Amino acid sequence: MNGRLTQIVELDDYQSDYFNVKNGFRVTTDVPQGMSRRVLLFGGSTLFGQEVPDKHTIASYLQRMLNDSGRAWKVFNFGLPGMNANQQVSILKTIPLRSTDIIIFYHGVNDIYYVVFGGAAGGWKSGVPNFRPIQKLSPLAQWMSRWHERLKGYSFTADVALDIFDRSTPATITNPDTLIEGVELAAAEFRAAVSEAHAIAVHSNAEFVHYLQPTIFDVHERSAYEVGLLTHYLETPPGVDIAFKEGYPKLRNVSVALAADGIPFRDITDALDQRHTYGEIFLDFCHLNHVGNRLIADRLFEDLRQNSN
Repeated sequence: MNGRLTQIVELDDYQSDYFNVKNGFRVTTDVPQGMSRRVLLFGGSTLFGQEVPDKHTIASYLQRMLNDSGRAWKVFNFGLPGMNANQQVSILKTIPLRSTDIIIFYHGVNDIYYVVFGGAAGGWKSGVPNFRPIQKLSPLAQWMSRWHERLKGYSFTADVALDIFDRSTPATITNPDTLIEGVELAAAEFRAAVSEAHAIAVHSNAEFVHYLQPTIFDVHERSAYEVGLLTHYLETPPGVDIAFKEGYPKLRNVSVALAADGIPFRDITDALDQRHTYGEIFLDFCHLNHVGNRLIADRLFEDLRQNSN
């Protein structure tokens, strides 16, 4: 996909048989002709759904469920890769809201991944490494890094064997003080963003609710395949498990505290508990295949059915 990275990801429009971006956002399929309400989804790459065709994104599954229930509601997918709660608010501010809108934030992963693990205050932005934070390397690692730079263009074996960055746990995790600071910063930024999003919704008389995205760290009775994802350094970078172990409970505590103040929060940690009925659904520690997306959409739909005005 082509686009720009400023404060947020800005995608160019794209058209194909299976993957479409219109007005900078992923296309939702099966939208109804008429429309009585809008469901506006905000989140990161899992919501954007780059791993699946248009019809298999969370948004498109949710749209079909709403259609089948007889609701003429249109689902908009404002999920973009890498976006955290604060960046989702920036996107929300660009959307003219209606009093009948339902605003859903499905998030949390990027608040931990980029702020705690990546050490990027404010989240992913221009100039920040996309998938690995900047690390202070040991003398041996520095030596290996120099040889990696010299040989990676000539030898695939050397590229893999000497690429120390992928296999090292970053200082954001190994330094206890840095880890604590990162978790506290992520929680504070998350709290501020969710509060602001809710205030924006209230100002427009719209509904707002947010969900913490389930990850492989939340599930129980892991399969051998899932254990393999957790132990493979390219699928789960070293230290990510610690970032989520320390960071996600903080985001959940913030969400519960905000819920006590009237900001709706739904804990769907158990949304993937029945996943083994359908086979493997995780592509890495947080991204899902089409079956996983359907399971998430089903929980969102049930919540909309039971709780929306």
